[in-house]
Amino acid sequence: MGADCGNGATAYDEWQGTEGFEEYTAVTTVVETTVGGRPALRIRPLGPTRGTVLHLHGGGYRTGSPEGGRGVGAYLAVNAGVETVLPAYRLAEEAPFPAAVDDGLACYAELLGEPGADPGRLVLMGESAGGGLALATLLTAREAGLPRPAAAVCLSPWFDLTASGDSYERCGTADHLISRTVLKGMADLYLAGADPRTPTASPLFAPDDALAWLPPLLVQASRDEVLADDAVRLAERVTRVGGQCVLRTFSDATHCWHHELPALPRAETALNEVVEFLLERLGQGASSTGGRSTGGRSGPGARA
Repeated sequence: MGADCGNGATAYDEWQGTEGFEEYTAVTTVVETTVGGRPALRIRPLGPTRGTVLHLHGGGYRTGSPEGGRGVGAYLAVNAGVETVLPAYRLAEEAPFPAAVDDGLACYAELLGEPGADPGRLVLMGESAGGGLALATLLTAREAGLPRPAAAVCLSPWFDLTASGDSYERCGTADHLISRTVLKGMADLYLAGADPRTPTASPLFAPDDALAWLPPLLVQASRDEVLADDAVRLAERVTRVGGQCVLRTFSDATHCWHHELPALPRAETALNEVVEFLLERLGQGASSTGGRSTGGRSGPGARA
């Protein structure tokens, strides 16, 4: 994990990447550009768009790149009619915390400042470390006085860099991808001595008023991954303070199983739920696309 595969991609990106998503990447355009001062990919459907998704990749703040999100980005572009923006935020070995948060904020601010931009047509999204970074970016945006986006989506998110969830023990034998030891090492590298309970490092510990400010959330996690309790505890806190959070937990799935299309049917189920959430939050009538979505609407704590 993390070995260079050429063209800036890593083994992590090769695992995620575009394999299994070819029918979607074939009907999208990809532009290499700069957003928020960072290299980025902008993935668009061939038809009109109803909004923009700022998608922050995973990799434990140590590895990963926009290439790893191209498949999922294309899927969302085609099925939800959105532009997906994937920035290369700085990783821990280049610049530790809070550099990634600063980059996320800079990207969000630039998208807000584009001609015709509307925060009601923007969504923040992230997976694994990127899921935590998406909420950290929003917490920082609140402090900066920026408006909320329409929604946020967090897939297998890492919300607690203290690694305190009971699921580390409960799911330790079932989760073959990550462990407390691995994540603690990544957290130490990223934090470089900073307090892991800092809300912009671990959004789980954000104050109540900050969590209540967040836009409507969709949080998905596997019940078999060690990060399961990060998702559950964050959803519980947001709901308790009056925020909106749809929590979806899946069985028989790995960490970030969304990339296992088409081999794992639950990957398509989960992605279609993301599509439906985006359509709901961005408005079905904002544009006309040929996209399709078969996922059903889900309530807090729902399981699959």
